[in-house]
Amino acid sequence: MNSRFNTVRMRYIYICGASAVLSAVLLFVAYQIMRLVYRLMYQEAAWFTHMVHWCINHIGKKPLLLLVAGGLFTLFFWIRSQKIAEDMGILVRATHELASGRIPASIGVLSSGELRQLSEQINTVAALMANRGSSSTKGESEERRC
Repeated sequence: MNSRFNTVRMRYIYICGASAVLSAVLLFVAYQIMRLVYRLMYQEAAWFTHMVHWCINHIGKKPLLLLVAGGLFTLFFWIRSQKIAEDMGILVRATHELASGRIPASIGVLSSGELRQLSEQINTVAALMANRGSSSTKGESEERRC
C-alpha cells in the first residue's frame, strides 16, 4: 500500500466509514426483522405490541432508529479502533522508558505504516543506547584494571 494512504489518519477514516456502513446494514436488517415479528406476533404477544406502540408514540420511530444507529456506530468504532489504540499504548510506554533513561525491550506493533516505522525507530534508539551503555561499561572496567 502506498505510504500516503497507510497513515493513522487514513486508518481512522476507514474505521469510521466501515463502522457507519456496518451499523447502517445491521440497523436495516434489524428493522426488517422487527417489522416481520410485529406482523406475525400481533395478537399472540400483547406485551411486544404494547412495547412497540409505546416506543413509537412516546419516542418516535426516527429518533429511536437514530439512537440505535448511534449506539451501533459507537460500538463498532470502539471495537475496530482497539488495535490502533493498543499499538499507541505500546509506543507510549516505550518512549516513557526512553525518557526515564531505561532501555525498553524490543517493541513490535501489529499495525503497519507510521506506527511500525515509529516502533522501528524506537528500537534503533534503544539499541544505540544499549551499545553506548555497554561500551561505556567496558571502558570503566578497563580503567579499574589499570
